[in-house]
Amino acid sequence: MSDSLSAQQLLRIRTKLETIVAEQAGTKAADAATAALQRMRAGEFGYCVDCGDEISAARLAAKPDVAICVDCQALKDEEEDA
Repeated sequence: MSDSLSAQQLLRIRTKLETIVAEQAGTKAADAATAALQRMRAGEFGYCVDCGDEISAARLAAKPDVAICVDCQALKDEEEDA
């Protein structure tokens, strides 16, 4: 679990993710939230699934279901634009 997040931040994020799953069942948003909750339970939440680097607390607070860091997202965006 990401060291840069406080217990209170993690609780808020978990609650937000659970709300998305409950209110938007069957959507891509719910699928992403479910995956984030699974990473949280596995102790992998807050780390990029591509490179393993820690995802910033600000990025997680803004988009709690995010699975990749800013650098990997930029690379992915560049590949998609090419």
